[in-house]
Amino acid sequence: MKVVVTMLISIIGAVMPLVAAPAGSDAMVVRSSFPFHRVGEELQYTLKWGPFEVGSGVLRILPIREVDGEACFHLSLEVRTSGFADSIYKVRSRFDSFVSVQYLRPVRYQLNQREGKTRRKATVTFDWQSMTASYQREGEETKEPVEIEAGTWDPLSVVFFFRQIVSAEPGVVTLPATDGKKSLLIDVGQEGLVSFEGAMGKREAIKVEPNTKELRGVFQKSKDSNILMWFSADEQRVPLRIQSKVVVGSFYAELQSVQRVDRATSEIPQDGERQDANP
Repeated sequence: MKVVVTMLISIIGAVMPLVAAPAGSDAMVVRSSFPFHRVGEELQYTLKWGPFEVGSGVLRILPIREVDGEACFHLSLEVRTSGFADSIYKVRSRFDSFVSVQYLRPVRYQLNQREGKTRRKATVTFDWQSMTASYQREGEETKEPVEIEAGTWDPLSVVFFFRQIVSAEPGVVTLPATDGKKSLLIDVGQEGLVSFEGAMGKREAIKVEPNTKELRGVFQKSKDSNILMWFSADEQRVPLRIQSKVVVGSFYAELQSVQRVDRATSEIPQDGERQDANP
């Protein structure tokens, strides 16, 4: 069961580095439709293993806040298990990305993971003067910085930026990304427009298939594993579904609702601050 739940977490969290901005994109002019500007947007997802619902995920765009002296867009992802998966391998993980409003590049990326007995808090800091990113796990020394190139994004902000550049035209794009421990160049195939039917009805979508050759864990054990993603074909480019098929079955995160929530600040309850009956 651990591998099942871990796989589901990887679909909505760990696969995020597979989609990144093209080199030189830090110079892009921001348009009014740019996803980062949709403060208050909340995308609610259900996580499933075959027919079984095993958790949920929420992508949020929170109010702008200052980080390391810069005004930053605040992006957040929370992932939680539920039901039988919760009783076997509880997951309460949160990921936050802070993107410079002025330069449209990541400033800081934070993760706070609770997966089974594992607890992990870490921060990735971007230094654009030296073109490096540094990973530091709480309680440990900072790892040796890794080199980055222009247009590199962290594992969360890259998903929002990809909504701006994903195209209905078939083709392959090679993209840079980093988690602070290594930098990757990954091919992303855009398969064009397809008919899509999901929890929110039938619509046109853009189908995307990232290359999984650099992924670790369950993908390495699955010769024919793959990841597929569908984005809405309208101007919102909302991620509708993220799906993977590996030796232990089919897993996916599917969009259930799109909401807009007004918040006074970018702060939302952390894992230990929740008041629900099943924290």
